[in-house]
Amino acid sequence: MSVAHKRTTRQVLPSRREQTREAAAIRIPRTRQGAVWEQLYAWRTGILWVVLLVGLSSLGLAMTRSSLFLLRQVEVIGCQPPVAEDIERLVRQQSTGSLLTVSLPTLRQNLESLPRVRQARIVRILPDTLRIVVEERKPFVLAQMAERSNLVWLDEEGVVIAAYDPDTDGEPPVLAVGLASDRDAAGRRENRERLQLYRNLTWALDAAEPRLSERIESVDLSQLQDVRVQLRNSRIVVGLGREDFRERLLHACEIVDALQRRDTSILERMRFSDPRIFEKAPYLKTVNMVSARQVNLEFDERLPAPPARTTTGAKAMSSPPKAAPKSTSRQAGSAARR
Repeated sequence: MSVAHKRTTRQVLPSRREQTREAAAIRIPRTRQGAVWEQLYAWRTGILWVVLLVGLSSLGLAMTRSSLFLLRQVEVIGCQPPVAEDIERLVRQQSTGSLLTVSLPTLRQNLESLPRVRQARIVRILPDTLRIVVEERKPFVLAQMAERSNLVWLDEEGVVIAAYDPDTDGEPPVLAVGLASDRDAAGRRENRERLQLYRNLTWALDAAEPRLSERIESVDLSQLQDVRVQLRNSRIVVGLGREDFRERLLHACEIVDALQRRDTSILERMRFSDPRIFEKAPYLKTVNMVSARQVNLEFDERLPAPPARTTTGAKAMSSPPKAAPKSTSRQAGSAARR
């Protein structure tokens, strides 16, 4: 090959630098496009989450607007039919939209504000059912409360359940009186103490035969240290204190029965000091059981004194006759148990 030909060949072939520039010019567009894909690949997790959230939001919106999830059935468990009807009525009033949008805590709070509902548990059963398990408040005592004109039923916590209706509730049971108003926290706290005392009283009176609760008509709980009961079909009130309820009421009933039968043997054994006790018996007002061993009798001074007469029972009293006291004290007789 001649020298001229070699020079011509060198001039046709590009230099190494030119080849590098050409290769770089070709690779520049491909490198920029690859960088975009690399960034998208690095963000793939976030992009997938965005797509997923958008899809779920669209699905949730479609479900809440769907008629498939409208409330159609309300199941109420654990209460009486009238209470269940009130609960279902309230639930349907407050659950007008989709079952998915119902606030269960708010609904439970509204249900527990009903007088007969103590506690409620709500279960959402898709697609169209609410199941409500109720713990119902049970009537515990018929009471007369301050600032209330009518008799009301209370549960064991002192919560007013309903007013007393003689047509539907029948003959009233033992009535509890002397309860405070339930419109403030202090009154509700005091009433819980009184109802606990009432529970102890009724348990003690019926712990054995005979059931002494059948002999009382009402219980006065105004004084926590001195529970007083009124005997059934009588105006006689018996003060029982705060303890030994059954023993004290048995003793008081024994005295009342002895006075009504004019039984001198029992009264002699109880060592009453007033020989006119039988003449005063029709006017007996209060039997105060000061203790298990001491009894005070009070008579109604407003009534005219009965005509004086000699009785066999009065002559049989072990204590000698005494002059009538000149004081106006209502305490007319006392006895101490041996």
